[in-house]
Amino acid sequence: MNDRSVTPIWLKRTVIVLIVLGIFFRFYNLDRKVYWNDEAMTSLRISGHTSAELMQEVYNRGTIDVAELLANYQYPNSNRSLQDSIDAFAQHPEHSPLYYLMARFWVQFWGSSIAILRSLSAWMSLLVFPCMYWLCRELLPSPTFAWMATGIVAISPFHVLYAQEAREYSLWTVTILLSSAALLKAIRASEKSILSKSSIANWGLYGITVGLGLYAYPFSGLVSISHGLYLALLPTAQKIQKLLAYGFAFLLGLLLFFPWLWIVIQNFNNFINHTISRTNPSENIHLVWGLNLNRIFFDVNQGSSPLNPLLYVTLFLAVYGTWLLCRTTPPKIWLFVLTLMGITGLILIAPDIILGGRRSNNLRYAIPCVLGIQLAVSYLFYLKLKIDQKRLRNRWKYGLLALWFVGIVSCGVSSQVEVWWNKSYPQSRYNPAIARMLNEIDRPLVISDEVPGRILSLSHLLNPETEWQLVAGSHVPSLPRDRAVFLYRPSDGLQQRIQNANLVTIELAYEKGWLWRIRSIS
Repeated sequence: MNDRSVTPIWLKRTVIVLIVLGIFFRFYNLDRKVYWNDEAMTSLRISGHTSAELMQEVYNRGTIDVAELLANYQYPNSNRSLQDSIDAFAQHPEHSPLYYLMARFWVQFWGSSIAILRSLSAWMSLLVFPCMYWLCRELLPSPTFAWMATGIVAISPFHVLYAQEAREYSLWTVTILLSSAALLKAIRASEKSILSKSSIANWGLYGITVGLGLYAYPFSGLVSISHGLYLALLPTAQKIQKLLAYGFAFLLGLLLFFPWLWIVIQNFNNFINHTISRTNPSENIHLVWGLNLNRIFFDVNQGSSPLNPLLYVTLFLAVYGTWLLCRTTPPKIWLFVLTLMGITGLILIAPDIILGGRRSNNLRYAIPCVLGIQLAVSYLFYLKLKIDQKRLRNRWKYGLLALWFVGIVSCGVSSQVEVWWNKSYPQSRYNPAIARMLNEIDRPLVISDEVPGRILSLSHLLNPETEWQLVAGSHVPSLPRDRAVFLYRPSDGLQQRIQNANLVTIELAYEKGWLWRIRSIS
């Protein structure tokens, strides 16, 4: 690698292979994993309904078969308009509407199967490749660095996992990269004159990407704040003028976002109620942080054991890469990466440490940190592959190939498994096995007082003729005598009411829990 400005042929070819593999894994077995609670909520809202409406219309109203339940509450239909969907989105202002509007039009045009809906995220995730490449070229002139970072995000098991989920996180990833690259380009265009046509156009573009990011996910506001902090701390000429330009661009983005911001303000109580669970305490949170760091590069659904050696390998890469970045690059580069990671990381971690909670448990909330870590690790390998000692350089080359290899292995393992950590084990781990058991029985009746999201999640795995009897409050369901009757995740109160009102026994039907069978004594 004597010519430091030329990207090695082996690196280009390897990254092209990684991109092809990354595309393959993003679309392979799209409907393999369980369609969990959050994804079912996506389908519920794009159908134009809310959980409250489903409970009012279905719970304590007799039986409903799976086919009817899904047709009415998971797919857009003639009974609900686009305005109904927008009204449903407004009841959950913690989720910005852009992805969900796109999802509604997507399924109306292409169809409403799980694979088709998830494919929207997969297609959007492909934009991560050019956006990451652009950001890297704005940060550092070397194309080698950009190729390396693109290869890392292409086969990252984290990005592949969320490219196969019917939620907004792939779109958010794209907007983070897009707005970050647009910011750096705007700063560069302002070096000669802040009032030049090029400068004004680029700051305008940045303002549009700010608005786009906010419409993708509310945490984009933290990304914009990190951009402002970066510019404030950056030693640069015409700083006041650039800060003013940033301020006007940010206001432009905020103005574009104002229609939804007004909805958030009007529904602020819903915003708080739907996010309050993040304040519940979490044990061994430091181990979860280590596990999340590991999952960026290597993920075979491993636990958070401190004995996992790869945990320390990824920790070393992240820390050493960040340290080298700060030691060997100008503030334009290291300050950007640190502020990108720091603001979001601080907002998530500090309250958990001071007040308790688990805001920082969910890696999907920390995507700016994920991207910052991947940039730091990319720079680490970029720097090490430039050293003069061939033996040492080859060791780092093999280390990079090993990192990519474990990413490929992770994606391959994940593609074959029905339930993964991002599908929430407490909500979905036994659903595939329970569905297989119920599907072997002729027209079973399943009674439950579970929340709608978990009912809908299981329904996607059940035969269309399977019937639900959903209950709420103190309602006592009626029990037919001519068919198999089951209880799915019943509360203690529901079990007690059924036993008090009927001569029946309730026995565990699935050995690991969640499913019981009701048998008549008489």
